[in-house]
Amino acid sequence: MTSEFEIIQRHFNKKTKHTILGIGDDAAIIKIQKNYELVVSSDMLVENIHFLKKTDPSRLGWKSLAVNLSDIASMGAKAKWVTLSISLPKPDQIWLKKFSQGFFRCAEKFGVDLIGGDTTKGPLVISITIMGEIAKGQSLLRSAAKINDDIWVTGQLGNASMGLASLQGKIKLTPPLKMKCVKALEIPMPKVLLGVHLSKFAHSCIDVSDGLIQDLGHIIKNSKVGATIFLNQIPCEDFIKTSKKYHFALNGGDDYELLFTAPVKNRTHIEKIAKETNTQVNRIGIISNQRSIKIVNENGKLLSFNVKGFDHFA
Repeated sequence: MTSEFEIIQRHFNKKTKHTILGIGDDAAIIKIQKNYELVVSSDMLVENIHFLKKTDPSRLGWKSLAVNLSDIASMGAKAKWVTLSISLPKPDQIWLKKFSQGFFRCAEKFGVDLIGGDTTKGPLVISITIMGEIAKGQSLLRSAAKINDDIWVTGQLGNASMGLASLQGKIKLTPPLKMKCVKALEIPMPKVLLGVHLSKFAHSCIDVSDGLIQDLGHIIKNSKVGATIFLNQIPCEDFIKTSKKYHFALNGGDDYELLFTAPVKNRTHIEKIAKETNTQVNRIGIISNQRSIKIVNENGKLLSFNVKGFDHFA
């Protein structure tokens, strides 16, 4: 029978680029640059909660790291190290090979070292802790939005939740749109390149993992401000607009786009770094002093909406 040590050696023990000591000892050793701070985030993916049972393991390997990279990017930091722990019902070598290939494709693309973790027997659960660096005092916080800030978002919203709904048979999409939305769900692209520049130009930031309204709500609450969102400026598929299924863009989870606020004077700078990093950005609203979120349509009419996004215990 395959041991946990053989699994680690065969599938996860890779050469590191910026780590003093990685996998192979009781603990890893990393060195932080002078005048930099360590940024740390942890996340879990649970079968049938965060991903469907039949999800391609290669795509799952990519996503398990990508969603954590998005958290580090939202802080304005550069991810460098990651630990990976997996609970497995059984040591399926084919599954492990595909999973590790997807994981390391993402790690190599964004320059992250796998430096440790654990394997154990149990239901399929993937747990990741990711670490990055940022210059002291430069992290983007949810609590730093300012009144009259522009509200920006990267990419498109709602695609991942539409992909999930399509796989579950809840909506019917054209084959090309379904393919695009399932790809958004299973192979999210964290906005790492833009994220590392945002601390120079943005006041606050969060990644959209639980839905636009819920995640914007964290900024509003922590910054003690309000927000007005312009519905027609939210970047989303025409399907959402024509079918009026705006809940996908407003409340759908798994987008892993960056939602950030920045002063009006920095619009040109943000558009420039977006172009340089090939990142789609859109201004979707403004920060106000009203301590609530308001959504208005193209005619300026105030709309009612569901404030709930994804919540594990709702």
